[in-house]
Amino acid sequence: MTSRREFLQIGIAASALPLATQVARAASLGEIGAAQRAPVSLYKIIYDARFPESVVFGNRAAALGVDVHAIDGDMTRLWFDDIYHRWRQSPVAIAGLTAHGPLFCFERLAWDQGLRVVFRAEHGQDAGGLLTNAVSGPQGMLGLARGAVEREDWGSAMADVVTQCPSGKAESDSFAVVARNASGTLGTESLYSWVIAPAARS
Repeated sequence: MTSRREFLQIGIAASALPLATQVARAASLGEIGAAQRAPVSLYKIIYDARFPESVVFGNRAAALGVDVHAIDGDMTRLWFDDIYHRWRQSPVAIAGLTAHGPLFCFERLAWDQGLRVVFRAEHGQDAGGLLTNAVSGPQGMLGLARGAVEREDWGSAMADVVTQCPSGKAESDSFAVVARNASGTLGTESLYSWVIAPAARS
């Protein structure tokens, strides 16, 4: 089990290292059409109660029937009390809309279980208050994601997107888009929609 010292080292690294951008390559995604497969089964969706956009994301995920869990910026207790034990049984998928730190920690801890970040969307805000988005993941999700980030209720809409992440291998792509308007204010801290799932094998 990851010790608390190792866990803290991961947390320190999360604040010091830049976010990796090559999501699809790390996940070893292939060329099977995403739309032809059922979505991956999500064990849990995580949202950060500090951010209104993340809260509505969690509410929408709960309405879709997914088990949700709130954090307050720190995912340590969720890891030690739940996710660690569940991943010891089998490498199940999780998703979330959080700040960078929790995503980074979960991503690092997932590697030992054969899981990878297979979908990632960075949501920021420019000086004019417009929502900026950089999205990478299975091609079958990108049209949904593009439509979601252009909605006023983009936080809620992203819950629908992550629940449609295809299982298995899928051809990947990416896009960047500035939405016409942003709900609320993100300030200087970006949020990330993400899915961590078992890495596809050849």
